Amino acid sequence: MVTQELLDYVQQQKNAGVTDAVIRQNLQSSGWQPTDIEAVLGGYVPDAPPATATPPTAMSREAATTAVAQMGKFKASWRLFTQSLRLLKKDKEVMWFPVLSAITVSLAAVAFVVALTFSGFVTEQDGETVITNEIGFYSLLFVAYVIIYFLATFFRVGLTAIVCERINGGDIGFKAGFGRASAITGKIFVWSLLAGTVGIILQFIANRSKGLGKLAAWLLGAAWNIVTMFIAPTLLLDNVSVWKSVKNSANVFKQTWGETIIMNVSLYVVSRLVFMFYVIAYMVGLIALFSVGAGTITYIVATAIFFIVVLFTSIVFSSLTEIFKVALYSYARYGIIAEDFSPELILGAIREDKK
Repeated sequence: MVTQELLDYVQQQKNAGVTDAVIRQNLQSSGWQPTDIEAVLGGYVPDAPPATATPPTAMSREAATTAVAQMGKFKASWRLFTQSLRLLKKDKEVMWFPVLSAITVSLAAVAFVVALTFSGFVTEQDGETVITNEIGFYSLLFVAYVIIYFLATFFRVGLTAIVCERINGGDIGFKAGFGRASAITGKIFVWSLLAGTVGIILQFIANRSKGLGKLAAWLLGAAWNIVTMFIAPTLLLDNVSVWKSVKNSANVFKQTWGETIIMNVSLYVVSRLVFMFYVIAYMVGLIALFSVGAGTITYIVATAIFFIVVLFTSIVFSSLTEIFKVALYSYARYGIIAEDFSPELILGAIREDKK
């Protein structure tokens, strides 16, 4: 039977640029009838809203939840981390997106500081920074926010496109991921305007407040970052308005908040341990070089290698975080489980909406 879920899924996949062959393969593996698949791919239009049905899965939600409970949240999150790493190994080109994001956002931030320095909108008085022209200052800050949000989101969407294609059984490169992000630049720009407006309001509140007011602004900012955590996949995959995309992102976080928080904490702890190991190894290396009387060039080379390794590791962890988000989002919204991920981990991580 052709259901609304089947229609929505096919439309979402086509909007994301997935080929009919990949869509057909995914639906057949999920148990959909070939006649229904071909009807929808051929442009089927229902006379009335059809009944919904859920594609069969390898295991029930109850069994998955039990398996995850027996495994433990942190162990399950660690397995999700290693499985995200496995997917990253297949699509190493995704790491170019955080690299370009970091470079362009840094350049935008430097440009803002330079513009602010020569604008005269702020000045130093008695060791404190004072805003002398609020309209000019907040206008310049708003432009900076919009540009930075646009650049950061654009490259996250490009990474998301590659990961989504892999989850759907396809394989695209950096150029195709960049192209899919470029195809929705208007939507990303509208999102950037919204995010920039929220940022300016919170910054204004923080600047005009003391104590509890600053704390309230910080808490509101943290809440905003949480509800928009999945904004990249929802902008790319959901054919809805930007505001609806924010609501969809919030809904997915509501379904996956436990695993999302634990995974982020797990990544943070692992990354801190890795960086601590790098620092210890670097210090031991410097001591060893000093003991053998190494020259200045050797110290410079060792330091350069240290910073390159740290930078590369940061890029890897940033990529893994985005891959994990896309994996959760794909199942929470569309019922798709990537072959690189254990079904019980994804199924057990998603909470059913209780109407």
